[in-house]
Amino acid sequence: MKRIIIFLVIIASIIFGAAFFDVDSYLTFNELKDRQSELQSLVSSNKFASAAIFFLIYVVATSVSLPGALIFTLAGGALFGLVQGTILVSFASTIGALLAFIVARYFLHDFVQNKFSDRLTLINQKINEEGAFYLLFLRLVPAFPFFLVNLVMALTPIRASTYYWVSQLGMLPATLIYVNAGTQIAKISSPSDIASPSLIFAFILLGILPFITKNIMSTLKNRHVYKQFKKPDSFEYNTVVLGGGSAGLVAGYTTSTLQGKVALVERHQMGGDCLNTGCVPSKSILRSAKFVADLKDYASYGLSKANYELEFEKIMARVHDKISVIQPKDSVVRYTELGVQCEQGDAVVISPWQVKVNDKTLTTKNIIIATGATPALPNITDLNQIPYYTTDTIWSLTESPKKLLIIGAGPIGCELGQAFARLGSNVTIVHRHATILPNEDKETAKLVEESLVKDNVTLLTNFNSDKFINDLDNYSLVGSQNDAVATVNFTHLLIATGRKANLEGLDALNLEVDQHGRITTNDTLQTRYPNVYACGDVTSSMQYAHSASHQAWYAAFNALFHPIKKFKCTLDNIPRAVFTDPEVTSLGISEKQAIEQGINHQVTTFPMDDIDRAITDNATTGFIKVLTAADSDEILGVCIVGEHASELIAEFVLAKTNGLGLNKILKTVHIYPTRSEINRMAAGKWRRSKLTARTINLLKKFQSWRLR
Repeated sequence: MKRIIIFLVIIASIIFGAAFFDVDSYLTFNELKDRQSELQSLVSSNKFASAAIFFLIYVVATSVSLPGALIFTLAGGALFGLVQGTILVSFASTIGALLAFIVARYFLHDFVQNKFSDRLTLINQKINEEGAFYLLFLRLVPAFPFFLVNLVMALTPIRASTYYWVSQLGMLPATLIYVNAGTQIAKISSPSDIASPSLIFAFILLGILPFITKNIMSTLKNRHVYKQFKKPDSFEYNTVVLGGGSAGLVAGYTTSTLQGKVALVERHQMGGDCLNTGCVPSKSILRSAKFVADLKDYASYGLSKANYELEFEKIMARVHDKISVIQPKDSVVRYTELGVQCEQGDAVVISPWQVKVNDKTLTTKNIIIATGATPALPNITDLNQIPYYTTDTIWSLTESPKKLLIIGAGPIGCELGQAFARLGSNVTIVHRHATILPNEDKETAKLVEESLVKDNVTLLTNFNSDKFINDLDNYSLVGSQNDAVATVNFTHLLIATGRKANLEGLDALNLEVDQHGRITTNDTLQTRYPNVYACGDVTSSMQYAHSASHQAWYAAFNALFHPIKKFKCTLDNIPRAVFTDPEVTSLGISEKQAIEQGINHQVTTFPMDDIDRAITDNATTGFIKVLTAADSDEILGVCIVGEHASELIAEFVLAKTNGLGLNKILKTVHIYPTRSEINRMAAGKWRRSKLTARTINLLKKFQSWRLR
């Protein structure tokens, strides 16, 4: 701590000294021009001494991070010419940077590393592996403040010798261009000199410096990441797509449509999770469960009796039948007809241009990784002693679970929990958070919770799972709830604790992943290799079929046309849905997020029980909530709860994507009686809120005057 105090005192002294002696006034372009003749005379009379003094002043100025480095650099060119000026400035600035680096490291490095050791482990590892490359990037891009680079890098494990030579090399292009500009500025003696070709060229170099450094950096980066691989002399395919799920199918079809030669590799089933174990089977069983719930509520529909007999095996057969009906749309036959070469087998990426499938190697200009995700398992003691199901395997059931325990109250847990409860299972959902659906508004989660309880689902929130017990096939989960020991007995177990990215077969690329284990990409969906893209669940936090398809189009297009043309892919206008009863769907930011981010907003709500069609259909549970900018009708976020909410949100997706506000929705005619009227009703309520008391009073007076 003593070193920290001394360091702060030094910094404060430098700032005070610079201000007291008015250093800024001496380090200006005007001051340089005013003293140009005087300084040039001094240099001419004693060139060696002048160069030494200039060198020392530059070193001191940069080592203490005084402002005016640009003026010093221009002065180097103006006084010593291009060659000598570049040499002086290059070495002086690098030595000054090294001194600043050493001072900052001495006073701050140990303190920061000890204080934040747990958070710096990954950063230190990256610096040890690629520190020189990161530093080179910072030095090549002059936008990064000189003193900040010195300070930040001093806190890392990078070696001082590495810091010196990389800084010397990285700052050289900018130094050369600025010194050259200084040599030209020195020649200005009259207004006509400003139009000289050499000066104009110098300014052009200054203007294109960011583009030059960007291209240099891109070239160096590419050489760095590709250095361990040998690029094939020719390629069989424009693109090879890994994975035949929602993202992979769209990527393959789009590539073929754009006349690219494409191969798609799928290890298991075409259609991926969405068709075989996710969207299609879950919505099929939800529809059967909804029908059963309506039959149980026969009296509210004016019926005196409704007889039915549940046969779980037939319900599951219906689920598989719906899969088989849709399956041809995602089949090898169909995609082959669409121009996609389909390969069945495990894909192993050998290099950024080579994919091995079975016994053959595919060579390709680009790779699109769309390998999706698999169910994530919780870390609970003795889980391996219990037979359990995930969303991948639950569809193999042929008998209704007597006591179904579901771990996790996210969308999957809530949807399937409600479905199995309606189909006769005794369902318990345990959840470690205080509320179910933690990513949704509390008001929304409360409505869904009430609906689950109504369907006889037992909800245990704030539940921490400790261990499983298998006592002669009598299964139980032991945990704690609100600091009290709790035990849940069950016959069947469903794990619904999220999904993890599937990275099998990608080891050779050593791709960067985020804290959740998903592949990191830039805004054009490129990985660390410019020709390797990722889309869908393997990279996105929004693990939906429609968001995966959205990303896949961009990945396919960018792969084919980069660097000639590329599009940035954002997920700002991707709608989200939970298909419980009532459904929950949302778009944009939530009210909670708006408050946390300090966004000035207005909230407009409208109840579903005020919509005539909802009343006729016995579907009055729910509401719509629209967030708009406080001073306009711009849509920031929408949440709809109710039957068919996932259909109602489409109008807002269209509006928000195309910059249309609530006024446009208010002007749009909606069929009566439909539930879509709630969209217009909400817009109308928002519009009425803009009528101030003064406006209403003026309107009353105007209309009264019209009656005379």
